[in-house]
Amino acid sequence: MASVRWGRLGVALIASIVPAIAVAQAAAPARPVPALLGNLSLNAARALMTDGNRTIRVARRALDVAASEIRRADVAPNPTLTASVSNSLAGHYHPADSDRILRLEQTFERGDKRPLRIATAKASRVAAAFELAEVTRVQRISLAQAYFDLIGAQRGEAIARENAAAYDRLVDAAERRRRAGDLAEVDVARLRVEGSRAANDARAAAAALQQAQVALAAVLGVEEHATAIRASDDFPALDANDPARSQPRLPTRPESIAEALERRADVAAARARVEALARAVELAASQRTRDVTLGVQAERAPSYGGNVFGLSATIPLFVNNDYSGDVARAQADLEQANDELARVRGIVRADIARATVQLEDALDRGLRLARVALPQAQQAANAIEFAFTRGAATLTDLFDARRQLAAVRMDAVSAHADFAKALAAWTEALALEEPAP
Repeated sequence: MASVRWGRLGVALIASIVPAIAVAQAAAPARPVPALLGNLSLNAARALMTDGNRTIRVARRALDVAASEIRRADVAPNPTLTASVSNSLAGHYHPADSDRILRLEQTFERGDKRPLRIATAKASRVAAAFELAEVTRVQRISLAQAYFDLIGAQRGEAIARENAAAYDRLVDAAERRRRAGDLAEVDVARLRVEGSRAANDARAAAAALQQAQVALAAVLGVEEHATAIRASDDFPALDANDPARSQPRLPTRPESIAEALERRADVAAARARVEALARAVELAASQRTRDVTLGVQAERAPSYGGNVFGLSATIPLFVNNDYSGDVARAQADLEQANDELARVRGIVRADIARATVQLEDALDRGLRLARVALPQAQQAANAIEFAFTRGAATLTDLFDARRQLAAVRMDAVSAHADFAKALAAWTEALALEEPAP
């Protein structure tokens, strides 16, 4: 009976707690969606990325770790204090007759070990700072790509919706012509099928828009608010670089390339690593300079009738280890870092050349579509649609014109997005960092 009563009591307690939890959850404010996500500019997105991007945050923590290494390096060895009790009279083991010894030792570093440790740690912190700048540069490229992809997806979704709505209007016009006996039922059915295809394209464009929102949210670190993101900026103008001028567009002057080969963040980080490892070689070699440990000792010795004092000096003997292995390892690391610096410079040169070619190609393609193909496709589609509503064009002509217009409009949006992304990549390829203090 007691177990039954306790069971009923437990059920009653649960029944009273569960509603209270539900009420508390309902009353708790939901995590607010940032208002700017619904009207997000590229500059605002960059500001959000600085704090929210997880890759940047990891690199920032690496910089904190490198800065903490300076504090670890800027210290001297700790002294040691030794206390002991011993018996100096054989056969006499009385505590009162024991010797009491107190010894203090301090190691003094030689060979500039401490300054070299500090210099190595500071150079590593500079390298970590440039690596953070490089991570930020790469993430700015990722942000621009995701942002312009979102603009393209928004425009593509609008084009698909407009195309589907246009087919709805055409179906209505075809129905009126069928009722008037001016159009066969089979042609109306074909038009309905084409309208269904346009509706499917609109749904696919909506799904692509959601994917673009998720991609941008991942860069910003706001995945939970992905569906709220709307890009408010436009693509950069295609003619911003004056394509009518006779000299080559977007020239990369030799001095610009030379500056990028020395002052871009990834090159600066690799060069700082070389500096840090050069100091590490000196630090490894400094281990061959012997440190000295000095000690003082005070001993209360009843067997000697009082207190005695002593001094000592300890110097290591490089009999088994002369630190040649440490020096060789540090030298190999330095040579590897120099090779890495040369490799990064080659990557930067190729990156600038590739970004320049991609930008010029995207600009030419975008201009051709925007200035030639798109106006002509729009004009042809308008003329065919007007003629069809008045019985002067076939359904096949209408389908061809509508499909061509939709394809050209999507190609134009895609080309404009490619130009915007290529321009961002080209700009970042020549982005320079100020020398570290």
